[in-house]
Amino acid sequence: MFDNIVNTDLNFSLNLGGILKLPLILVLLGCLLYAFMLFLKLRILKDTIDLEGSTKMRVLVFLNLLISLIICLVGVIIIVLG
Repeated sequence: MFDNIVNTDLNFSLNLGGILKLPLILVLLGCLLYAFMLFLKLRILKDTIDLEGSTKMRVLVFLNLLISLIICLVGVIIIVLG
């Protein structure tokens, strides 16, 4: 029994996956918040000023918000399951 205690190998390993999950989720949610704020900024600008070509900008910002939402959801799922 004493020989087993003396011959035990100590392997130190650092698991960075668990440490980095929360900051990565926060970064993805921050990007989603930025896209949502851009959408709101365009809506406020459209209500205050009559802009030409605002429909093109509105579609682009809405697509940006939609793509950001999809990417953030997939990213959070990958991070949580990984």
